[in-house]
Amino acid sequence: MAQAHANIEGMIGMNDNPYRTAGWLSIAAAILFPLAFVVSIIQGLIGISRFDYTGPTVGPSDILFIIFTVFTIYALIMFRRMLNERYNFHEIDTLITLSIWWGILFQVVSITYRLIMIVLWPVPQLLYTLSSLGIMVVAMPIGGVIDIIIAARLLRDKGRFNEMINVLAYLNMASGICMATVVLSPLSLILMPVWWAILGMVFLREKEEAEFV
Repeated sequence: MAQAHANIEGMIGMNDNPYRTAGWLSIAAAILFPLAFVVSIIQGLIGISRFDYTGPTVGPSDILFIIFTVFTIYALIMFRRMLNERYNFHEIDTLITLSIWWGILFQVVSITYRLIMIVLWPVPQLLYTLSSLGIMVVAMPIGGVIDIIIAARLLRDKGRFNEMINVLAYLNMASGICMATVVLSPLSLILMPVWWAILGMVFLREKEEAEFV
């Protein structure tokens, strides 16, 4: 009986964490992000080897990126909720909303642009390269600045948070700086999966977060 009671309590405890789903989706996002890039590279190599095609592609990698975006939207909304409920911290609510919309717009623009290029292909290589760079030059600094401001506001009150959230803030700062420079933006691609994995752990350890507060 005692064992059964303990099992029931354990099951209740598992369902007690309102951030558990967000935690697992964050960890899934950390896996999906590099996986989507690998699939994208494979798509390009298949196009070159089988069809001698060197232009833009739309395929399975975009489906993975869309799923990644959906997972991250939910996780960011829940992160904002956690900061509001556990820490009474509302200073980055608008910035998180901006970050969500930036991610959505980046995906829409990226896919739309490549579809247009596919329809118009072949286009001069210089035009394709310059237009691709143009999108990056506009999008990356905007996303980087948003990340930098989010990190700065979290770190300004870092005494309110535990170490894992502070680590998220430092990673956000580093990623934001890399993105804002455009040239170093590839480094942010390495930091992003780490950021999402740590956020997942923050969610899954929600009860410890509550005790910390």
